[in-house]
Amino acid sequence: MKLLRRMNKSNNMKNSGFTLVELVIVMAIMGILGLAVVGFIGTSTKQYKYASKDVDLQYEAQLTMNQIGDLIIDAQKGVKYEPATVAAPVEVASAAPEAGYIATASAEEASSEEASSEETSSDSKLIIYNKDCTYNIIYRPSEHKIYLRKDTLDPATGAVKADGQGKESLMAENVTGFTPDLSEAESKNSVGIVVDFKAGDKKYTSKQNFTMRNKVPTGADVEYVAPAEPKGIRIYYKGKDVTNGTVYYEMKKTNNNLKFTDKILGGKYDSKNVTWDHSGNKNGGNFNANGDVYDVQLMSDETTDQLVITVTSIDDPSLTAKVTVNIAHPINILHCDADKHFDLGQTHQLFIDEGELKKSSLNGKYQIKDFVWHMEVESVSSTGATEYKGDISFKMGDDGKLIYGPDGNGEPDGIFKFSSKEIAGETGAEGHEDDPKYRNYLNYHIVDGNQNEKMHITLGKNFFVGEKLNISVWLGLEEESGFKSNTITFYTYY
Repeated sequence: MKLLRRMNKSNNMKNSGFTLVELVIVMAIMGILGLAVVGFIGTSTKQYKYASKDVDLQYEAQLTMNQIGDLIIDAQKGVKYEPATVAAPVEVASAAPEAGYIATASAEEASSEEASSEETSSDSKLIIYNKDCTYNIIYRPSEHKIYLRKDTLDPATGAVKADGQGKESLMAENVTGFTPDLSEAESKNSVGIVVDFKAGDKKYTSKQNFTMRNKVPTGADVEYVAPAEPKGIRIYYKGKDVTNGTVYYEMKKTNNNLKFTDKILGGKYDSKNVTWDHSGNKNGGNFNANGDVYDVQLMSDETTDQLVITVTSIDDPSLTAKVTVNIAHPINILHCDADKHFDLGQTHQLFIDEGELKKSSLNGKYQIKDFVWHMEVESVSSTGATEYKGDISFKMGDDGKLIYGPDGNGEPDGIFKFSSKEIAGETGAEGHEDDPKYRNYLNYHIVDGNQNEKMHITLGKNFFVGEKLNISVWLGLEEESGFKSNTITFYTYY
C-alpha cells in the first residue's frame, strides 16, 4: 500500500507544468493575435487620417468661400475676372504623394518666352472694385494657394495710389483650381465660384453662387469708374452738406458760434475766391468771411428767429448757394455739472436752475416737479448723419419718485433703465455692479432731496458699444405743449 502511494506521488510530480509543445502552441497563438491587433490599429489609424484630411479640406473650403463671398456680396463698383495669360504649371506625379502637394513644373519651364514678359502671368485674379479700394483675389497655381491683396485707390482717377498697394495675405492653400463664373451676373446679379482642393490623395470641390447687394458691372472688361461729382457750389455745416437746406440752432447763454464752409465742385474755380453774405439778424454780431470759411458769432441777446446765409463765386457769379438758419430761443433753466463728453460708465448730473426759472416768464407759474424730463438717443455715422434710436419722457411725483409704471420703474424703447437708487460708478446703478440689465442701459435717477431738482444719468459700460451717440436732454411742460427748455446734448465721441 505504501509502495503504491509513493508511485502515485511520483507520477503526479512528473505530470506538473507545461510541456515544450504546449509552450510553442501558446506562443504561436499569441503571435497571431498580436499581428491581428497591430493590423487593426494600423487600419484604424489610416482610416482616421483619411477622414481627418477630408474634414480639413471641407473646413478650409468653407472658410475660403465665406471670405470670398463677403467681398463679392458687398461689391460697390464692379467685379472683374482676369484669367492667367500663360499656361498653368504642368503637374508632375510626386514620388511621395503622402507628403501633400504634387510637384509642379514652373511657369518658366512651361512657357519660357511668355513667362519672361511683364504682361504675362500664370496667376488668375478676381478683382472686386469698391469706391476707394480694390480687393484682389489671386490664384497662384505654382504654389497651390490663393492670396488676398487690398489696394487703395485715388477716388478721382481710380488708379492705385503710390503707396496704396497692399501686401498679399494667404487666403487658402491646397488649391488646385479656381474658376469664377460671371455668366449670370447680368441676369441674376450673381457670381459663381468653384474652388478645387487637394491634399495627398484626397480631393474636394466647393461650388457656390453669391448674389451682390448692388447692381454692378462684371466681366473681363470692367474698369473703375470714378463717381460723378455734381457741379456747382456747396455749403457745409459741421461737415454736412446743407446747401439750400435748413440748419436748426438753439441759442445758449454764451458762445453762440456757427461756422460754414463752401466748396466749388468740378475743379474749375477756387473755393476761397467767394463772397459771403447774410440777412435777418437784429442785434448785431460778428460775421467774419475768410476765404472758404464763414464764422458767425451771434450776440447772446439776439432775438431774430431766422438767418439766411449765401455764398457766391467771384469767378462765376452764377454759382451761388444759400442755407437758412432757424434759431430757437429756449429758456435756459437746465444745466450740467461738467463738459458734454460722455464715456461709457460715466455719470453726469443735470439740474434745474431756480434762479434762472425765477427770472423767466414762467416765474410763479410752475414748480420744479411740474417739468417733464425728455431724453433722446441718436447714433451718428461717419458722415455726420444721425439716426433715431429711442426716447423717453418722465416727471417727478410728489414723493420724489418717477411717474413711470406702477412702481416707478421701466425700460421704454429697450434702452433706458430707471434706478431706484442713485446711479454711480462704471457699471450703472449702485448695488447692481454685476447686473447686466444696468450695464446695457442708459440709467437715470432723480436725486431725492428737498427740491428734487437734480437728475443723474449714467451710461452703462456695455451701452451701444462701438457707436457714436448723441444723448439730448431737455424740459417740457404738460400744460404748455409749445414750451421747451434749452437742450443739453452729450457726445460719446470727440
